[in-house]
Amino acid sequence: MPGSFAGELYSAPPRRSVAPSGPSFPHELVISDVIKSQRNLDGSPVYTPEQLGQGKRPEPAAAASSARASAARDSELATSALAAASANAAEMSRLVLEMAQVKNLLQSHLASNFWSNLQQNAPAHADVVKTLINAGFSPKLCADIVQAIPKDGDTATLLKRVSDILEALIKVQDPIDVFDEGGIFTFIGPTGVGKTTSVAKVAARCVLRYGRNQVALLTTDTYRIGAQEQLKVFAKILGLPVVSVRDSDDLAAKLKEASKRKIVLLDTAGVGQRDTLMVDQTQLLAKGSGNSHRILVMSATTDLRTQEDVIMLHNRADSTERIKSVIVTKTDEAALVAPILDCLIRYELPLLFISNGQRVPEDLNPPNPQYLAHRAMHPRTLSEESGISSEQIPAVLADNLAQWSKTPS
Repeated sequence: MPGSFAGELYSAPPRRSVAPSGPSFPHELVISDVIKSQRNLDGSPVYTPEQLGQGKRPEPAAAASSARASAARDSELATSALAAASANAAEMSRLVLEMAQVKNLLQSHLASNFWSNLQQNAPAHADVVKTLINAGFSPKLCADIVQAIPKDGDTATLLKRVSDILEALIKVQDPIDVFDEGGIFTFIGPTGVGKTTSVAKVAARCVLRYGRNQVALLTTDTYRIGAQEQLKVFAKILGLPVVSVRDSDDLAAKLKEASKRKIVLLDTAGVGQRDTLMVDQTQLLAKGSGNSHRILVMSATTDLRTQEDVIMLHNRADSTERIKSVIVTKTDEAALVAPILDCLIRYELPLLFISNGQRVPEDLNPPNPQYLAHRAMHPRTLSEESGISSEQIPAVLADNLAQWSKTPS
C-alpha cells in the first residue's frame, strides 16, 4: 500500500550504539592527581566536586596550623642562614685583623734589623737619617735623600750635602714674573691659615707696582662673621673697593666687570678639607672664575698628614684647575718648617711667597731656598726631649721600609 510503502520508505533507520574503538582517556584520574597536589593560599587542600559531594570540607584549623609550621620552618632557616653569615663575617674580620698584626710585626722586625745594620755599617748615614726624621721630614723623602748622598764621609759632610740637595729640590717662583702677566689670582686653602691677610699683603705690593687703578679685590667669604670687614679694613688703607660675590653667576659677572684691571685678587672662604662646604666652594670657583691662577695658602704650623690631605683634595677637586703656586704662612710661629717643605718637594709645588708675621705688607717675602733648607735642618725646638730617639726610629721607618732597600746598610 502506498501509505505503508511511504511509511516504510521514509521511516528513520534504527539507531545503533557504537562502542568506542579504543580505551577511553582517564580524564578524572589526571584531574584528580593535579588537584591533590594543589593547596589553597591558607595551606588547606583543594577538594574535587565529588569529594565535596561526599561531605568532605576544608579544615581551617588544621590548615592554619600547617601554614604556621611551614612559616616557622622558613623563619628558622632564615635565622640560621643569617647566623652563619654573621659568623663567617666575624671570622673574616678576625683573619684580616690577624694578618694586619702579622704584617706589622714583620715590618717592625725588619725595620729593627735594618736600623741596627745601618748604625753598625754606616753610622754617619744613621746620624743623617735621625737628623732628618727629627727635623720633620717624611720617611719617604728621607730615603730619597739618603740614597742621593755619598756612601762615604763623616756626619758633618753628609749633612752639608743634604742641605744642598734640599736647596736644589725646593721649587720657587719669581713673584714679579707671575704678577706681571696679570690675570685672576684665586687664593684658596683651609680656614685659619692667613688667606685674607696674605691677600692684603699681595694687594699692597701690586698697588705699589701697578697702581690702585689696576688692582681689584673680590671675596666669596660669606661664611665667617666679620671676614669681609677684615678685608675692607685692609682695602680702605690701600684705597681699593672690595666686591662681595654670592654665587658662581655673580662671580662671573663681577669678574667680567673687573676684566679691565691688570690684577684681580679673589679671596675665598676658609673651608676645612673635610667640610661639606668645600664642594660648594670648589664648584663656585670652577664655574665662576674660569682659568684663574690658583694660589694655595698653607700654614707652616700644620702637621705633615694634614698638609698632604689639603694638597691632594685641592688638586683632586677639579682636575682642570690645579694648584699653580703656594704661599707658606706663619713660618715665624712654626718650630718645624720641614713638613711643609717636604710636601712642596714631593708634590712638586712651586713656592711663591713666605709670610713670617702679621704686618702688611712688610711680612711677605720671596722664598730663599738656601735659607729654607738651613731652617729646615735646624728646628727651633725648646727641648731635645721632644725629638725621636734612636730606639723609636724603627717604628717611624717601618711603613716605608721598601724604599730603604738601596741605602748603605
